[in-house]
Amino acid sequence: MALILTMGACTKDFEQININPNRPSSVPLDYLLAQSSLMIAGEGGDPGYRSWRTNIIYCAMMMQQMSSVEVGFYRGTVYTFQGDLSAAWFERAYPNSIKNLVNLIELAKKDAKNVNITSMARILRVIEMATLTDIYGDVPYFEAGYGALTGVFSPKYDPQKAIYADLLKELDEAGSALSTSAYIPTQADFVFGGDINKWKRAANSLMLRLAMRMQKADAAAAQSWAKKAADKGLMSGNDDTFALKYVPGTTAGANSNPNSWNMAAIGRGIVTADNIQWGKTYIDALVRRKDPRLSVVSALKSGDTTPDKQIGLPIGTDATMLAALPAPLNNRANYSRPAPNMYALGNPYFIMTYAESELLKAEAIERGWVTGSAKTSYDNALVAGVLQLNSYAGNLTAAQAQAYLEANPYPASGTLDAKMDAIHTELWMTTGATLNHMEAWHNWRRTGYPKLTPVNYPGNETNGQIPRRLRYSQGEFGVNPNINEAITRQGPDLFTTRVWWDKQ
Repeated sequence: MALILTMGACTKDFEQININPNRPSSVPLDYLLAQSSLMIAGEGGDPGYRSWRTNIIYCAMMMQQMSSVEVGFYRGTVYTFQGDLSAAWFERAYPNSIKNLVNLIELAKKDAKNVNITSMARILRVIEMATLTDIYGDVPYFEAGYGALTGVFSPKYDPQKAIYADLLKELDEAGSALSTSAYIPTQADFVFGGDINKWKRAANSLMLRLAMRMQKADAAAAQSWAKKAADKGLMSGNDDTFALKYVPGTTAGANSNPNSWNMAAIGRGIVTADNIQWGKTYIDALVRRKDPRLSVVSALKSGDTTPDKQIGLPIGTDATMLAALPAPLNNRANYSRPAPNMYALGNPYFIMTYAESELLKAEAIERGWVTGSAKTSYDNALVAGVLQLNSYAGNLTAAQAQAYLEANPYPASGTLDAKMDAIHTELWMTTGATLNHMEAWHNWRRTGYPKLTPVNYPGNETNGQIPRRLRYSQGEFGVNPNINEAITRQGPDLFTTRVWWDKQ
């Protein structure tokens, strides 16, 4: 009897006693927010996978900011297709960042006290989904990431126009909902460390970016959203730049900058292995414009950062063509590549800078959509773009930034084309320096600036034209029949098919 009574006492709190406090059944929302933030740049033990393939192999090469003689793999330089390279962002985003963000939003919105976590997650989801639709066009959106919640594992592909309308709505609502009086996940916020007002301004600047993207496809909606973004308040300085912050000195892994991980010897080592160099188009522009960022971003293999010695690799040059050049130009080691400070693992991962926000505002002002001085916004952008590079351990000064502005003044009395050329050439310069080559490509497709000369390499798939989109995941054709409706609506799954906002 005593034994039986003892057993009863032991089982009284059986469930509580047998819960391991170190393995919770539900993950705290702060941890989910932190994880989801990192995942919009990279994930897992290979954080640079999709950044390498999409941002560097394709976009950096297509935009002639970088170049490589290994054209069989760095295919963006010669416009050829390889499935796992073209589809990397698609194949990694949906089962990782998108799924986790949807889960976080659904959990957080159940309690009003979590409004800031909900809003931050909504903004992060906008960033990720905007990247996906800008790369591929029509993609799964409204049903994407809900498979575990709804049982829909083959989501429909939504028209980009409808996606954009919802992305803008999400930014508007999420930005407005952010509250300084609600719980703030300061430690889990790898972007602004819990500064709610910076999140609000960033949401508005992201809204401006998407609004201007629609400029040729739906000018009325673009104007309306651009005005709303400006009225609500845009980024006001480099401290407002939207960038994921990493811990300086971290080792390779999920908590390291994906672009850095790809370049550094501790990661993929594509710089030290001479896989990539800065493109001649970009280096020549840095030199021609007397851009002080050249000494920060570029170095020879020897480590020499002397501006006068920097040489960009000609675009569309393969190993055979390189070997035929006279010495010392026949050796890839003699060409400029990203300087070591550009790929420290703890560097910030830039998503949208204050400089970009000001340049887009200058365009909106010139189009009569927003009030203000286009010249002032342009001037702010050039100075900020130079000083932003101090995030890469640069030591650029305000005097150098001012000298750069004086060397590249705003054509205030010029034609609209001249103004757009000045604005968007600078946007191309600053996205190259911050390694945001995807944004350079998106903006170039809309504006046509800077004016790049395509290459017509034998066997290219675009008839010698810079690609207008990347092709879908080839595996998607076997698992999601909805992809066929998207192709019927949008056009063939080719590099030359234009997405909705990409008009002539």
